[in-house]
Amino acid sequence: MNNEQPTTENTEVTEPEAETRPLGSVSKTADELAAENDRLMAELHMRAAIYDIESRLVKAGARSPKLLAAQSKESFQFTEEGGLTNAEAVIDHLRKTWPEQFATPSIDASAGRASRPTLTKEALARMTPAEIQRLDWNEVKATLAS
Repeated sequence: MNNEQPTTENTEVTEPEAETRPLGSVSKTADELAAENDRLMAELHMRAAIYDIESRLVKAGARSPKLLAAQSKESFQFTEEGGLTNAEAVIDHLRKTWPEQFATPSIDASAGRASRPTLTKEALARMTPAEIQRLDWNEVKATLAS
């Protein structure tokens, strides 16, 4: 086994010489970066606008908010900061163009329940003893007591 200590000599690290580029290529790279930044910012603003429209469509009762938001993204207008300026106008246009997408379902508390006819004394009088035996006795007693 080798028990030697590493040497602590002063070693200089030399950096490779910087490449020399013509000045025109540096500005081209900056222009490319600026264009990419603009493209990415526009994409970010579009995603935020789509999310905003989708959440507004959900609140408006839309059946397919993602589909409607994708359909309307060509008509988005943005502020200088990237905020959506015409969200309400877009939703109004979608309501007019596809009203069936905004139909609100009716709420029926008795949905799924079969309605039974109310038992009356007259109905009991018309029944045979066999029909009366098949009835709920608590309901028969309540009808006769009334």
